[in-house]
Amino acid sequence: MASSDRLAFWKSFNPKFYGWRMLPAAWLIYGLGAAPFYSWGFFSPELQAELGLSRGDGGLAFGIWTFFGGAVAPVIGICLTRYGPRPVFTAGFLVTAVAYFLTSRSMGLWHVLLCFGLFAGLTHGFSTVLPTQTLAVNWFLRYRARAMMLLITAAGVLGPLILRFDAALLERGHTWRDGWAIIAGLCAMLGVLSYLVLRSTPESIGQLRDGARSLDELQSATAGSAVETLDQWTAREALRTPQFALMVLCGLGYAVPWGVMSAHGRWHLQDNGFDIGAAASLLGLMVAASTAGRICGGFADKISPPRLLGVALAMEGAGLVLFLFASTAGVARISLLLLGFGFGMAYICQAATFAKFFGRRAFATTTGTRFAVGAPFGAGVPWITGWMFDTQASYAIPFLTIAAVTLTGSVVALLLQPPRKRR
Repeated sequence: MASSDRLAFWKSFNPKFYGWRMLPAAWLIYGLGAAPFYSWGFFSPELQAELGLSRGDGGLAFGIWTFFGGAVAPVIGICLTRYGPRPVFTAGFLVTAVAYFLTSRSMGLWHVLLCFGLFAGLTHGFSTVLPTQTLAVNWFLRYRARAMMLLITAAGVLGPLILRFDAALLERGHTWRDGWAIIAGLCAMLGVLSYLVLRSTPESIGQLRDGARSLDELQSATAGSAVETLDQWTAREALRTPQFALMVLCGLGYAVPWGVMSAHGRWHLQDNGFDIGAAASLLGLMVAASTAGRICGGFADKISPPRLLGVALAMEGAGLVLFLFASTAGVARISLLLLGFGFGMAYICQAATFAKFFGRRAFATTTGTRFAVGAPFGAGVPWITGWMFDTQASYAIPFLTIAAVTLTGSVVALLLQPPRKRR
């Protein structure tokens, strides 16, 4: 942040603005809410060994979870628009806690597919990415990307701790069932915390975005800013633009590799001779690197978000290619640093681009629709990746194909221009 920008920030900073005071609690809620995502792939080898499942079966369960998490995103967007993030967070955590407790009691493939894949998949998204991004968009304008960056770094900071906790649990003789029971209790507590501390919009408590004292102050502070389009798009208008379709491709480019790493990252490291502790450390490094990427994504307030997105996707694609050959600790570290940093920056820049292109009014619905369109790919790719390993004993073809899509998305993002309304 330039010195003049820092001065403007502190001049506009209002300590009574609830948005800044709410951020630490929202940060913790989002970070701990990511535990199921990171824990599935880490508990997967023990779960599959006890229940007699193949890697394809494990990838199928994670794929179903991913698919329904994306397919229900338009419904989440509608709920966020109608009711706001606070009740959506609360209900989402409380219901998904039941799903993860039932997962801990699973006795076979069909139980895993129903409890984790279907039930948890349908409910988990109500308490994670889209509500968190909507919370930042609702409360901030001029400092939106930075507020979003602060919130999204939570998963990157707490993710390595979650992985170390999972590894310690297994090394001390506990089972994957104990792990999922703990996650269920954690989700229940986060549901209560969401209800107590979160507020859906600043207007709901008589405030304005960024802590502005008046509408005139808010408008003058954001005059000439690049953080939001001057055109306030409706969701219907935004969904018909070619920019929306191209951003769906970019979304696949950054999300699919991360999902495949969650489902198969520990497996690949284990195949290359890394034990449980080493795998936890390496995957934790990847998650920590995503934190640095998310922080750099905050520069989308000052630099064109799609340009930063293009750079991020290039790093993520290169990291996935290199991870295929991660037979030594050094190569594994470099590949995971690239993959994690690229994903983290793309995570922020993708949302910042949607907000910049289409504005606050259409954000939740357009983003939710993007998740839904990408859901079949997010669901099918982890399963296909596992199936191809079961049949070919190699991750080469799926890893290289996914990397090609990510690198294509990089080129698209670098060339992307904002949409224009027809007058």
